[in-house]
Amino acid sequence: MTEVLQPATTAPRRVSAPPRSAARTSRFVLRRILTVLAYILVALLLWQVFISVFDVDPLLVPGPIPVLQALATQLTSPVIWSAAWVTFQEAIFGFGIGAAVGMVIAIALAESRTLYRLINPYIVAFQAIPKVALTPLFIVWFGFGIWSKVVLIATFTFFPVMVNMYQGLRSTTSEEEELMRVSHATRWQRFRHLRLYRSLPYLFAAFEASFVLCLTGAVLAELLGSGTSVGLGTLVQMYTSTYNMAGLFGIITLLSLFGVVFDLVVKGTARVVLRWNRSSDH
Repeated sequence: MTEVLQPATTAPRRVSAPPRSAARTSRFVLRRILTVLAYILVALLLWQVFISVFDVDPLLVPGPIPVLQALATQLTSPVIWSAAWVTFQEAIFGFGIGAAVGMVIAIALAESRTLYRLINPYIVAFQAIPKVALTPLFIVWFGFGIWSKVVLIATFTFFPVMVNMYQGLRSTTSEEEELMRVSHATRWQRFRHLRLYRSLPYLFAAFEASFVLCLTGAVLAELLGSGTSVGLGTLVQMYTSTYNMAGLFGIITLLSLFGVVFDLVVKGTARVVLRWNRSSDH
């Protein structure tokens, strides 16, 4: 299989952690928000310096002020929120389907070496196919609505989740497996209390990468065939065709903010679920 995303730790241990208070969680969220705002401010300053120093044509790269003005106008328009809702649904449904299928196949492959040897070559071959080439096929099969985009997004999500969860399920040591057998644990108990537990850091590492890829897949699918649904990718295409660079950069900024929010949601969920994983607090 391809290279596995590195989890927060490769040797999680079940340790008791003190209960997190609401105040501590609030401070964590506030720190994250302030950090994101600081990065945005620095990026805007560097952007303006680049425009001023190199005297860039606004038809190529507009300055941050026109972009922020265009973004403010867009945010007051119901068209933007309607398009954002379409893209959000595509990303969430695609992520959910792709992650669920990846987890199920990972469990099946980890539990059966014979099944792994039979199916893995086909999975790798499917992953090697450029997803752009599958888009027309999905449109023919599932139509021009959101479901053709959902299926494409699921293909972006499936493989990272499957590979990482498989690696996590197979990361248990022989000593741990032997201890479970000596304790007369059933196969389900070994899976539930050892293998699944060990795979969680790997799984959340895949979620962090896949959740952002969902937005990429949604915009790509809408650019290649928006059809009856108008999402943010459709608006990107419209702004590009009219050379409205400020509006285009406004949509790109909005997509970046959505990506940051998605990333914070996954990290926050991992922080709650992986309480025993102290290194996940980075």
